[in-house]
Amino acid sequence: MQTKNEEMLLEVLVEIRNWLRVAARGPVKAALEAALPDIKARAAYQMFDGCASVEQVRIACKMSPNAVIALANRCTSMGLMTCSPEKKRIKLFDLADFDLITDDDLLKFGRKND
Repeated sequence: MQTKNEEMLLEVLVEIRNWLRVAARGPVKAALEAALPDIKARAAYQMFDGCASVEQVRIACKMSPNAVIALANRCTSMGLMTCSPEKKRIKLFDLADFDLITDDDLLKFGRKND
């Protein structure tokens, strides 16, 4: 059970989070567009959900292993992706939230957006 102070703190944190989302939307979208210039790169990024392996992404997106690893490394260094303790890559943003990919785009690569 939360105390009154904890509830007030949570309300403030939620409000701060909401304002940060609004303020960061433009810069995050620009960073995603720069890092993911084409639909193939965007589909690969979208597949990195912490479950898919580099090999699975490579096969689904018809990319070379080096291209997938370079994409993952670039996105990680730009702060757009993280790595789990199991060494799986995890995207930090859903491209659909930024209108950068559609379900139809993902279906072309054999993957539906979750």
